[in-house]
Amino acid sequence: MPFNLHCFQLRRALTAFAVCAWPGALAAQQPCSAESVAAIETAWAAYRRDSLDLAEGQFLRGEAGCAGRVDAVVGLGFVALRRGALDRADSLFSVALERDPKQVDAWEGRARTAWRRGNAAATTRAAREALALAPDRTDLRELLDRSSPGWERPPLPPRRRPDTLGVPARTAGERFEVLGAEGNWHPFYIKGVNFGVALPGKFPSEFPTDSSLYAGWLDTLGAMHANTIRTYTILPPQFYRALRAWNLAHPVNPLWLVHGVWTELPPEHDFDDMSWKGGFRDEMRHVVDLVHGSAEIPPRPGHAAGRYDADVSRWTLAYIIGREWEPFAVKEFDQQHPDARSYRGRYLEVASGPAMDVWMAEQCDYLLAYEVDTWNSLRPIAYTNWPTLDPLTHSTEANTDQERQWRRQAGREAPGRRLEYENDAIGLDANLVRPTAQNPAGWFASYHAYPYYPDFLLFDPDYSRASSSEGRSNYFGYLTALHYHHRGLPFIVSEYGVPSSRGLAHLQPQGWHHGGLDERQMAEVDARLTREIRESGAAGAIIFAWMDEWFKKNWIVIDLEIPGEHTRRWHNVMDAEQHYGILGQYAGEESERPVLGGEPWPWRRLDSLAGGGQELRVLRAGSDASYLYLSLQLPTGPLDWNTVGIQLALDTYRADLGQRALPDALVRGSIGWEFLIDLRSPDSATIRVTPSYNPYVGRGGIVGGDDFGRFYRRPVTPGSAGDGRFDSLFVITNRARFGRDGTFFPAQGYDRGVLRHATEATTTLADWYHDAAAGLIEIRVPWGLLNVTDPSTRTVLFDDPARAREDPDAGDFGTATTDGVRVGAVLYRKGNRPRAIATLPARSGNAWSRAAFRTYTWTPWEEPRSHSRLKPVYDSLRTLWREP
Repeated sequence: MPFNLHCFQLRRALTAFAVCAWPGALAAQQPCSAESVAAIETAWAAYRRDSLDLAEGQFLRGEAGCAGRVDAVVGLGFVALRRGALDRADSLFSVALERDPKQVDAWEGRARTAWRRGNAAATTRAAREALALAPDRTDLRELLDRSSPGWERPPLPPRRRPDTLGVPARTAGERFEVLGAEGNWHPFYIKGVNFGVALPGKFPSEFPTDSSLYAGWLDTLGAMHANTIRTYTILPPQFYRALRAWNLAHPVNPLWLVHGVWTELPPEHDFDDMSWKGGFRDEMRHVVDLVHGSAEIPPRPGHAAGRYDADVSRWTLAYIIGREWEPFAVKEFDQQHPDARSYRGRYLEVASGPAMDVWMAEQCDYLLAYEVDTWNSLRPIAYTNWPTLDPLTHSTEANTDQERQWRRQAGREAPGRRLEYENDAIGLDANLVRPTAQNPAGWFASYHAYPYYPDFLLFDPDYSRASSSEGRSNYFGYLTALHYHHRGLPFIVSEYGVPSSRGLAHLQPQGWHHGGLDERQMAEVDARLTREIRESGAAGAIIFAWMDEWFKKNWIVIDLEIPGEHTRRWHNVMDAEQHYGILGQYAGEESERPVLGGEPWPWRRLDSLAGGGQELRVLRAGSDASYLYLSLQLPTGPLDWNTVGIQLALDTYRADLGQRALPDALVRGSIGWEFLIDLRSPDSATIRVTPSYNPYVGRGGIVGGDDFGRFYRRPVTPGSAGDGRFDSLFVITNRARFGRDGTFFPAQGYDRGVLRHATEATTTLADWYHDAAAGLIEIRVPWGLLNVTDPSTRTVLFDDPARAREDPDAGDFGTATTDGVRVGAVLYRKGNRPRAIATLPARSGNAWSRAAFRTYTWTPWEEPRSHSRLKPVYDSLRTLWREP
């Protein structure tokens, strides 16, 4: 690439800072001010935390005052690379190499940029250049492994089995202990974080391979006073190298590792299937070997791979194998093998138990035996369990047959399919397993336990009467029951927490819901759950999760996220599963996105849709991977909400379909509206939907008892109407149910369409705000409230009426591609006979013409733009975990 083109692209990247005025400037070494050096150091720290806006700003500041510092240009290149701006990144790395051809990080950047482009040959050339300059860089070797599998590399050192058994951690009574450097055992309470690492736009198996990113995250978790990280599956080699480096630098307070062994369900629910079980055990061996820094794992679809040479075994606290098994699979396996079994292994034994309990003990024993035989090392082990498979009996949780019987007796038969598993039909009991005399490391019980589900946590009379030292708590009641059952054996809560999503999927008596909490409330609840877990007698707690992961799905919205493989591309704020993170992942560029109650300029630069009036001056629209943004320019000053209100009608698909009249006949027209935002006052605002386009059964499901098996109604089409009717967005979150004794528990739900007037500084669940000083009505509407199933491809709900009516429970919802959104705004006078005062666009008489509307259309994307920041829960847990 010609030098002048490098300079031109670099000028664009550095905006106002011209650093390529002439070729000689590349060789010039401008003295660096202390401020510039500090800015560059701050930038790298921000980059490692994934705070890309801050990193870019600080790199630019450092470059401006220190043009001789190549690392500022390299840093800007890595920022561009992480954002997916590959041309920009390559140009910046090229400029850095023009300045310093021996700049290792710049060569690495060129290699990684080429890899992202799919150019294996260019990746290999650049990675070889980097490796020649830094032969000890194992991350460069891993990159070469992927780009050129046949390149020559030295073999891993030969394995050496120590002569004496190594036991870095053990269980003692109901607690864990770790071995200190002086050879003494110390009590250890687990203060852990589940380490999911799927960045926005990525599948869960698309792990980051940036070692600096892992290093920054470990720094952040260490400063939080966490003492444990849990991984569910094998991560890339860069993670283990970063963990080893961090622990070597922090010998007094290392980060301990709890490692998982992941698998999916076996075919036909046959856990003895030889091929499937063989694959599970292969994964166990990989985990054990990589923990000891000696594994070569070949590339496999959906898995991490590479050369694992970082020995982290001295800081590996325990293993937790398997996943949350579905009760129906465990039940079927036990039924296939109805006779009680026993098992006598080298390190674990079961005197007598059901088939699945014995099977789990056998797999755990296999892993322990392999580690001893290969590495002469042993540590505690458990399998993953959760409340739906706990060993307790819950009178309020009927199985399917029992519920059908009670429904028949009560005359409340329910059509449709049941959208959940049987949550008290069968169990797994860690008490059936015992360590043998050869096992000094021990055994423990591990549960994923959240406060809001299953429903027996909400209804069990003993749990409802329970109180911790902080007050009433169904969750504490359940935990103390678990502790009592497992007395004498350590049990840990290896997943817990509440999400900070706008959407709510399940209600809980103390308000610790599955979603519907803002980030401050999330911090308060997570801190209380953390304290109650410890008070219940648990041996530790591992919060879920390190970061928000956009690929996740929740039952209440999963059928409306279409296509499912695109969920990772957008952040559905109505999906609770995407909002558990300590490190929040947010759509858009942090410095540019409109903020409710923030600076007015981002709202005023949205696309203009209509303008020219006095009372309503300009209507604008914009969007990102989470929201549709709307702004309405008014005269400055307060509004008299006692006498006036504002409505915004939205046409999201086909102007010829939808509701052609607004309520009270305020305005009619030739455009059909799917949604209506009604701002009656700061205390009373909603978004509603034309009835035929509402996918949920609504309040009628509670009144009619239809909520047992059918949450949706079909078909979902905009239809065509002129009666001014719009439905609420009410959804059932807790279905009606019967207990084993016939006790009836009514359904519960909430109106998703209630809009909250607030600034984002006040609550992260704010929906709209009237900035009187700026004369702005500011609104952000989640895509999930507008029946947009995938904003990255402009996909919306649109059922085939004939197919959906034929069988409402068959097949996926239908979809279509929208050309965009049309919006009309109305300022109206309240009273017995409401009337329109002003509209945008202008109306003719009492009607809108289709020609008056501009369509807001956004550009589809494959890689979303996003930014991250720590949520308040980080500080609440840092304060809590500071104590021993």
